[in-house]
Amino acid sequence: MSIEHFNDLLKDLGKSVGLPDLKPSNDGLCSLRFDDRVTIDLEANEETGALIFSSIVGTLMPYQTEKFYPELLEANLLWAGTGGATLGVDPATLSVFMCYQEKMEGMEFLRFQELLKGFSDTALFWNNRLAGGEAEGKMPPGSENSPATAAPASAAPAEAAEQGAPAAPAVGNYA
Repeated sequence: MSIEHFNDLLKDLGKSVGLPDLKPSNDGLCSLRFDDRVTIDLEANEETGALIFSSIVGTLMPYQTEKFYPELLEANLLWAGTGGATLGVDPATLSVFMCYQEKMEGMEFLRFQELLKGFSDTALFWNNRLAGGEAEGKMPPGSENSPATAAPASAAPAEAAEQGAPAAPAVGNYA
């Protein structure tokens, strides 16, 4: 049931952004590229019935860990800086992952859009922050102090983005 619902959500997303053939790969993943900076993987977990969002938002250099580890931990505290997602670091590669999951049962398309929009905005925030961008000291989207004028991210299947296809418009709001 959850795989079919996942496929339906992706099909509806594809229709809404001009990608009518959007569907998961044979491995059950759908990868979307946002602003040509962050790839978000979507996956249905058949065992738990959850829709899983995951992204590598950046990779730290060994000398950066002392600076960023406390900030990442603080962002995870009660999800204050992650909009409900969780940040983690792979110790072998120092890749910073952001992950979120929510039950798919009864999930309507609008909720899916909101989750994807919020997750992408937060992933882009952390990507910029970890790259040394201007986000230092600011809160990411989804937090109570986020700027209301943040520009929406654009989304396209990762394969299309790599082939130079135009990015699709952003969707929804993250709660």
